[in-house]
Amino acid sequence: MNQTNISTSVEELVSLALEGKWEIAFEKFYHPDLEKTDLDGIPVLGIQKNIENGRLFSSRISNVRDFSCTGIIVKENRSFIVWAFDFDVDGNPFKVTEVAIQDWENGKIVRERFFA
Repeated sequence: MNQTNISTSVEELVSLALEGKWEIAFEKFYHPDLEKTDLDGIPVLGIQKNIENGRLFSSRISNVRDFSCTGIIVKENRSFIVWAFDFDVDGNPFKVTEVAIQDWENGKIVRERFFA
């Protein structure tokens, strides 16, 4: 997969996420053996475990004030997505700008790490 194809995939992934269709994005763009590390620094292995974690986290969100993508960079087989979040989690404010760094192989994200 070349850089242009990855750019197109990232744009679609972002669009799906912003529409609330993040599970479709996972199924389409993430490798079954995904290694994903969120802001807590703990790697989670496998797409199914990451989908379960995503469902749990999403169920705890309310009062969405901002959920947006503020930038995308693709360089070779790596993409960077800048996300802005401002919502409540379990009734507590959660406001952060974070960068997702994604490594792509054969059209799928094999590793994703988040930094704020």
